[in-house]
This record gives sequence, structure tokens and C-alpha cells, in this order.
Amino acid sequence: MLTVDLTNRCNMMCNPCFMDANQVGYVHELTLDEIHRILDDSISFKPRRQLSVQFSGGEPTLSPHFLEACHYAKEIGYWSVQAASNGLRFMLEPEFAQQAKEAGLNMVYLQFEGVTNEANAHRHIANLFDAKRLAIERIFEAGMDITPVTTVINTVSDEQVGPILDFMIEHSDMIGAVSFQPVSFTGRDEQISNEERRKKRYTVSHLAHELARYYDGKIDVYRDFYPLGSLGAFTWLADHIRGPDVQFGGMNCSCHPNCGASLILVVNWQTKEWSPLTAFFDIENFVRDIDIITDTARGVGLSKMQALLAFVKNLDQRNMPPGMTVPKFLKLLNRKMGAAMSSNMEEDEWNIMWVGGMWFQDLWTYDFRRTEMCEIPYATQEGEISFCAYNTGVGWRKIVENMHMVAETRDWFRDKGRHQIYAGDRPMALGPKEITLRVIQPAPHPGTVQLGSGCGH
Repeated sequence: MLTVDLTNRCNMMCNPCFMDANQVGYVHELTLDEIHRILDDSISFKPRRQLSVQFSGGEPTLSPHFLEACHYAKEIGYWSVQAASNGLRFMLEPEFAQQAKEAGLNMVYLQFEGVTNEANAHRHIANLFDAKRLAIERIFEAGMDITPVTTVINTVSDEQVGPILDFMIEHSDMIGAVSFQPVSFTGRDEQISNEERRKKRYTVSHLAHELARYYDGKIDVYRDFYPLGSLGAFTWLADHIRGPDVQFGGMNCSCHPNCGASLILVVNWQTKEWSPLTAFFDIENFVRDIDIITDTARGVGLSKMQALLAFVKNLDQRNMPPGMTVPKFLKLLNRKMGAAMSSNMEEDEWNIMWVGGMWFQDLWTYDFRRTEMCEIPYATQEGEISFCAYNTGVGWRKIVENMHMVAETRDWFRDKGRHQIYAGDRPMALGPKEITLRVIQPAPHPGTVQLGSGCGH
């Protein structure tokens, strides 16, 4: 994944903000020529590495070159074009989602903090959840994928983890993944106190235990969570079965196991029945079987037979969710493996939902005082020399952006005008379109503690 920061401007004023948008006193915004050069250079490496690009910021849709950047990325061969966005422009401009789709945008990595307006209060827009729902509708109607992304902060948004997953399951006909990202104290939060850092710290292990508690053990901490890259085994199998004529193999997540963990749900988008995949399918043993299948390399026909036997062998039909059958399960896996087993890609009511926990580094999780990670040293208050990593920890992002800034903020506003910033805890004008995305207040889950319930504690 290549990430390209198109601009440090933003149309929100959030806390937290991993880059301190709108408050650093200068504008860093790429020209179209610079965007072209970055995309050209990245895709030129041999063997070819970059298949996906994500445009970020600030808010990337504020860049005047956003649509052209999407178009050019697709034109020169990037397979997946994504945008890490707060979604406001998709909500504010009814035609923008379709324009982005036509330009080549495949996915919106959508900032999503909670399932009520109150749960989004730290983003300082009074009706932000309503705006997000409208953005989701327009992005989906335009035919693009949506991956909601939640920055989880202890004491701020940690109680929304379960309700957010409820919301995703309820709308699994539109959303196939959600990414929970424990807060990284960088950018606007880089200088917080150690006391505040300890108070707000959240980890992937917290996420796993919270989901287990919220769903009263239906999600199991030890059974259901795997490193992000582990499901690459399915890709290895698909590449092997397709045989030697495949022009380009599948993509795998190659990040370090400590970067995060995820669980896979099967969800019926009609009945809302769901289950962790690992509740009825032995992933670990299946991965061992994949090793045998790929190592023996018995040709396409026999390899498909081996794979089918491995699927059935590791399937526990007793624990499958209501409505799931063996044929439906096999058809679902084949679909998610790009029709490697069979050309039949027929859709049905079952889908896969990826629930990710992705943890980014900050000064809590690393110490580079003795490791040279970049060329520019940073002198601490104690007089020691530390080394910095881009966008995390000690201000490398600000150093780079300052070196390449295009204007002081006051000069930019004078010459180009101020862009709209939605903040101040005021509501946004949502327009006349009715929001149809359902909001359901679920009954308390068995694992939810009810305060003031008369128990006397």
C-alpha cells in the first residue's frame, strides 16, 4: 500500500488528529506534477510491488487534484485506489461520489467514531453521525466499497466498539469490513502528558476483550483473533490452484504480526445471523493443509480435490450459524478466493466481514533512542538524542512538510481564500435528502453492565 498525502488542509478540526491539520501555520499540498511523479516512481519498481494506493491528508478530497489523482493512478496500473476520508465532501456534494467512482476510486476508508451524534462529540460537529450515514449511502450508491475506521480512545470512544460492530452487521449488505485503530498519540496529541497518555491508551488486546465481553463470549479472544497477514494462506492456495497462466498473483498483508490482529465473521445480511468463522472452521489446521497442498503441487485438478477435502475436514457443521449450509459455505469461500475453485461467483445472502484491529506506533510503543531510524536526530528535553519515524512519535512528518510547504497559512488564505472548516460543536446542513440508513438501539447484550439497575452496587 502506497499512501500519498495530497494536502495537510482539512474541513474538520478534530481531536485526536494524527497530523495536526489546520494548526501548523503552513500549507503542504502536492501539485499535480508531484502526484504524477510519486505514482510513476512507486509503480516503476521491479519486481512490481505497488498495487494499491491510498490518498490521505489532511482531507484528501480538498485537494483540487483529487479526482485527477484517482484517474491517473488507475490509468498507469494501480489495482485499488482508496481515500482515507472523513466523508464530508461525499455528503455535501451529491454528485461527488459518482465523480470519484468514474475517476477510478474503489474504496473510501471512512472515519467513523460511533453510532450516535453524542458518541462523535469529540469531533466537534453536532450532527456528525447523521452526516456519516448520508455519506455512506452516497458512496454505496455510487458503487464504491466502504471501510469504516474508528480511532479507539480509552474513556472517549472505547464504549462504542460493540455498538459499531452491531451497526456494521446490521448494514452488512453495504459494508464488508471495519477497522478499529487504537489511538496513536502523534500529531495534535504528540505532546500530551504521560498521565493523559496512560489514561487514554488503548490496545488491540483491549479491543479483543471488549468484543468478547460485549457479545458474552460469542467472540473468543484466543480462538478468533489472528495476525493480519495470516489469511494470506487463502491467497497462496488461490494462486496455486489457478495454475501457471495467472498473469499476476493475489495480494497479501505483509505487516509484522505485532501490527495488529483481526477476526473474520460470516454474516447473513438478510437475517443478520452471524458467527466468527473460527467458531466452526479450524483456520490453523487448514493453513497446515495449505502447506501440504502447495508443497506437493499435484496439478490444478488434484489440488482442487485436496483443497475441497481440506475445507470439509476442517468444517464443524454443528457450530455453523442458523441458515448456513456446507454448499453455501463453500460457495462463499470460493467467491472470496476470486473463483479459484469454481467459475460460479453467484451471490447469496452470506458474506464475509473483516473486523480489524490495527495498532500504530507512537512514543508509548517504541523507543528509538539507540536506533537510527532516519537521518534527522531529535534532541529531547533531557538532552538525549532520539530518532524519529514518519507520522509517529517525534515530529518527522512536520519536519518533512515544513521543508516542502507551499505557503504560510495566512498567505494561502489571502491568495486562495479560506476553505470551509466544520467545527465549534455546530451542526452541518445535511440538505433535503432523507437518511435511510437504519439506526437500531439494540437491547443490552448479556455482557453489558447496566449501572443503576437496582442491584445496590
